[in-house]
Amino acid sequence: MKTILFSHFLIFAALVLSACSQAAMALPESRETPNAEIKLPADLTDPESDQPITGKCGRNSDEVRLLINAVQGYCLQYPAEYDVIHPNESEIMLFRRSVLNMREPSVGIKVHPAGEATLEQAADQIAQVYAIPGVEPIRESLTIDGEAAILLAGLSGQDPNRQVVVRHKDQLYHLFFIEFNKSDPEYARFETLYNTVIQSFNFNPESNACPDCPLDSDTDADQTQEDPGSAGISGWVWHDLCDSGKDGEPVKIKTPEGCMEDVSALGNYHADGLMSINEPLIGGVVVMLGEGKCPSTGMSEQSTIITDLSYYFTGLKAGTYCVSIDPQREPNLSILRPGEWTYPAVEQGVIGTTVTLYSGEYRGMVNFGWDYQFQP
Repeated sequence: MKTILFSHFLIFAALVLSACSQAAMALPESRETPNAEIKLPADLTDPESDQPITGKCGRNSDEVRLLINAVQGYCLQYPAEYDVIHPNESEIMLFRRSVLNMREPSVGIKVHPAGEATLEQAADQIAQVYAIPGVEPIRESLTIDGEAAILLAGLSGQDPNRQVVVRHKDQLYHLFFIEFNKSDPEYARFETLYNTVIQSFNFNPESNACPDCPLDSDTDADQTQEDPGSAGISGWVWHDLCDSGKDGEPVKIKTPEGCMEDVSALGNYHADGLMSINEPLIGGVVVMLGEGKCPSTGMSEQSTIITDLSYYFTGLKAGTYCVSIDPQREPNLSILRPGEWTYPAVEQGVIGTTVTLYSGEYRGMVNFGWDYQFQP
């Protein structure tokens, strides 16, 4: 079966692969722990003590953007030059220019049930997998929004990395940063990303429903705070591969790789609806945006590209939207037919996903998979 693979961003979810990679890597030099020279945005810093203010989300500005992940119970700020995607409900990724860009700093954040594991045990497991043989990783205690956390630096894998783990209630929050040496031109950008995310991270995402609005003290009691329209939706439209054989060939005894056995318009098999890094994007498909739950259209349309995110709707206010594709309309008909959708559902006609956004929220990975009838 295929899996979603986004290069180094999901390295912390592929422990075995990373451990096997260590032997082939040049060992990174010992890293220093984060410096404190980079300051927080003004709205998250106490002007008298210059220390982080806990228990509140920040606001959007020219330098930073606010990410609210209400599903997993946290919010944070990140440098405005970064993009965000949500590969699934438990993870987000912050990157520059492209999700496959490995030359610049990035961070992946994964949330999962802690179970019986303590914070120390979780950190021990990370160190066991990522530590360079014979070299003790840097390990320090820190605090994230009042919760004890552990920093591990000088780690190896597919890329040198710095990791932070924190336990809040019954959840483990695992932050995985691609790390750079002080001599690297990207070091300053890395430290800015690290400090902005770590120092603004908190577990109270409901504390700011309007990230572009002024603070309460700056606003008259009877003054209405308007949504600035800074939310967005993006995703991929991809060719979901399944080589189930040609017409007239004997039925395969075993389910072919990338396929699932399910009688449909394509026969006994169709693609499994799981996006893989080796599966190509489909360009030129018109994606529609509508206001309210699906089915709904009429707000905006975009044609997909194959060089980066397939589509990206920006400038949206908080609310509910429908992202959909009609394979019967041109140019989609000429590009897609014959075939059928495999994600988010097995369907031949119009396919849509309903998305509800908070003010300022970015929702990625609103994807659509298509299986061509006469192609693998």
